Amino acid sequence: MVAVSVVQAILFVLATLELYILAVLILRRAWIAFLIGLLVGTNLTLLSYVKPIMSEALALWLLVSLALAVVYFLHTLQVRILWLVTLCTLLLFMTRPEWIYLPVPLFGYLLLVAASRGAFRRLLPHALLSLVVLYSILGGYIYINATQNHFPGLTWIENINALGKVLQYNMQNEAPPQYAAIRHILDTYVARGNRDPYPILAHQPSLSHNYAAPVAQFSDAIIEHHPGEFLLKSVPVFFSSLTVYYRESSVAPTGPFGTPLLWLQMVFSALYEWNILFPPCALTWLLLLCWRRTRELCMVQAMGAVILLSLYGLIITTLSAYRGYDYVRIHTLFNPLLILVIWSSLLLAALLLVQHGPGALAWLASRAFGRQQISISTRTMLISSFSLLALCIFTVRFLLVPDLFSQVGVVFFLAMSVMSVLRERP
Repeated sequence: MVAVSVVQAILFVLATLELYILAVLILRRAWIAFLIGLLVGTNLTLLSYVKPIMSEALALWLLVSLALAVVYFLHTLQVRILWLVTLCTLLLFMTRPEWIYLPVPLFGYLLLVAASRGAFRRLLPHALLSLVVLYSILGGYIYINATQNHFPGLTWIENINALGKVLQYNMQNEAPPQYAAIRHILDTYVARGNRDPYPILAHQPSLSHNYAAPVAQFSDAIIEHHPGEFLLKSVPVFFSSLTVYYRESSVAPTGPFGTPLLWLQMVFSALYEWNILFPPCALTWLLLLCWRRTRELCMVQAMGAVILLSLYGLIITTLSAYRGYDYVRIHTLFNPLLILVIWSSLLLAALLLVQHGPGALAWLASRAFGRQQISISTRTMLISSFSLLALCIFTVRFLLVPDLFSQVGVVFFLAMSVMSVLRERP
């Protein structure tokens, strides 16, 4: 037990270091990468799910390693790195089966980037062969599972998850007539307020036999006949799951370093709300990826790959998980990537304002006052003054109303103020 815990701790440290390298490769700014690595390495929410003996620590490290391999491939377009991506993908979806659909969109994106750089023909055979290898191994595993365990799939948890989604969306009464008996059993539990499939299956052997095949067929029939309703009800879950918060374990207040750890726990509990910023940040990068002037930039293409991995995780979790605790636990895998996207977006936006704000002020002044020019020092001083004033306003607002808007405002304008001061130094 102790040895396993030590290995999981090592994997988390490796994942943090790899995320720092990933941020440096994408952003080319070590100080932003350091801040992002610090936010992940000291994140008590992540640590509370990595500490127990589960697959989260290994899967988190594998996903960060995959992201690093993908970004490195985008920088080099080397065939051997493409096969490293293939290996990381294989290890990931053999550890966590919800990632089995990732290779198709991932390799499709990599080929699109390769096509924009004239390397499509060189890499296409290797990408196709990678897909064949990945899904051949997957098919072989399913075949062995079917012949030895009489279950034609990766894991029978998917059958339970399908029932959980149907009960979560209150769609159990939309089953075809041949499933009336199952519908009646489920209605009795729903009437008592019980929508968790695990206790239901534990008390109903007729539903749980043969790896819960009856409820799998029941749930699949509902989803196949009402795909639009299922997807429509999944949209609000996509956004709400970003901020659902549970801790696997809490800090002992009387333990060693109890006071600072409690403070860290409170900070990261508040920062978890920042996940709701991922959709607008991701949308911004995707727009840059579509814009002709920026879509060829390595930073934009690499961030596009990170967003693809994050979006895949979010979408597959939305469509398969049904409990708040599971959302947080499964998000543990790609939460470091969410942190990378959100914080790099905010800090780069602040940096761009500091660097190009004076030029924008000069342009506005020339438009407003004819040809009169503002000196560079005056423009920089105006940007500094503006950021300091905004910082004061948001700090006061945070003290009065410590909501997400106030938190983001304080961090954003604090970053702007520090960058402005450093820019003014000779």
